[in-house]
Amino acid sequence: MPSSPLLQKWQRNHIFEAIQKAALDPREFDLNDDGAEVRIKHKWSESYFLIGGDASRYFGTRIAGDAPGFSYEAYSWQNLMTRVIAWLYEVKRDLDMPDLWAELLRETELLGNASNNATENTPFTAEEQKEIVRRLRELEEHARRTYSLSAEQIKVLDAKINYLIEAAGHVGRDDWALMFIGVTLTFIFASAFPPESVREFVLPLLRFIGHLGGLPVLPGI
Repeated sequence: MPSSPLLQKWQRNHIFEAIQKAALDPREFDLNDDGAEVRIKHKWSESYFLIGGDASRYFGTRIAGDAPGFSYEAYSWQNLMTRVIAWLYEVKRDLDMPDLWAELLRETELLGNASNNATENTPFTAEEQKEIVRRLRELEEHARRTYSLSAEQIKVLDAKINYLIEAAGHVGRDDWALMFIGVTLTFIFASAFPPESVREFVLPLLRFIGHLGGLPVLPGI
C-alpha cells in the first residue's frame, strides 16, 4: 500500500507559488514525494532541494548549480519555506549567470569547424594584414594595461603577438585562424586571465578573424 505523502496539497502549492515568485517556471521542476522524502529538482541543472523529517523537524540538503551542497534543519513550515525560497533565488542566479569559458570554447570550436570546412585558404591582403597588426597590438596593450602581468608573462605575450603578426604574412587565412585560436587559448589559460577578458576583447577578435576568412558570422555574446 503506498505511503501517505510527506507534504499536503497546500504545502505543495506553496512551493509552486514560491517558484513563480522567484521568476522561474514550475514546469522546469519535478517534485517527487515518496512519503519519506520530498525531492524538488530543477530539470535542466544539478540543482535540487531535499525535504525529510516531519512537521516538528524538517531536515535535508540543498544544491544550487555547481556550488557545494548545504544541510539544513527547520522547525516549522514557515522556516522551511524561508530556506526553499533562498534556494530558488540561488537557482535563478545560477541559471542567469553565463559560463564565459564555455562560451569561448563554443565560439572557437565554431570558428575551427568552419575553417576546416572552407574551400579556400588564401593569403591575407595587405590591408587585412595591417588590420590584424592593429588589433593584435590593441590586444597586447589591453592585457598589459588591465592585468597584473609578470615580466615573464609580458615577454611571452610579446613573443606570441610577434609570432602571429609574422605568420599572417605567409600562411593562409584558415591556417592562421586556427593558429590564433591555439596561441591565444594557451596564453589565456596559462596566465589565468579572468573570463571577463575573453568576453570583452578576445571574442570580438575571433569574430573579426572569422569575417576575414569569409567564414559564417559567429554569434554575438
